[in-house]
Amino acid sequence: MRVIGGTARGRVLKTALLAGGKKIRPLSDRAKEALFNILAQVTPDCVFLDLFAGSGQVGIEALSRGAKLCVFCEKESGAVRFINDNLELCGFSDRAEIFALDVLSAISVLDKNKALFDVIFIGAPYGRRILLDTLEKISKSGILKVNGIVIAEHTKRQEAAREYGGLKKFRENRYGDTVFSFYRRGGFETRPYK
Repeated sequence: MRVIGGTARGRVLKTALLAGGKKIRPLSDRAKEALFNILAQVTPDCVFLDLFAGSGQVGIEALSRGAKLCVFCEKESGAVRFINDNLELCGFSDRAEIFALDVLSAISVLDKNKALFDVIFIGAPYGRRILLDTLEKISKSGILKVNGIVIAEHTKRQEAAREYGGLKKFRENRYGDTVFSFYRRGGFETRPYK
């Protein structure tokens, strides 16, 4: 698992083991490269939220490519240690915050504190209901900026609906078994994406 673009390009990141020895599923280099090519015009200076952050590879990639700040949400204590280690390794600790909470609780805390994000990435465990619950929770919160986008990563065997509350799907890209579904608030135009 490595950083594939930006100022920390080539840095090899540590990956975490969960309780019971289960390894966190990393995003493939191909899918990650494709995702950040799509986000190339919005990543610089954005405020990025990495939900189900695992070892932090997606948020760290965003920071490497110029994101102003990334908030990582990850409830597994072992993974949180690796996020901290990887941020330090890449020199990004001063542009990051970590919420060691379950994602739904973290969204509530962020909403209460009036946090706002340009890009929200959801890397939930494949095939679980929590992905849909997270999209619903975001749609009812105020954490997404006007013109902000939400990206839900899921398997091609799991369908993500066209709409969750005020969030509407405007794009879908597939890379092997990985699908990225892109959402924005209904009625708002987003900046162009490749």
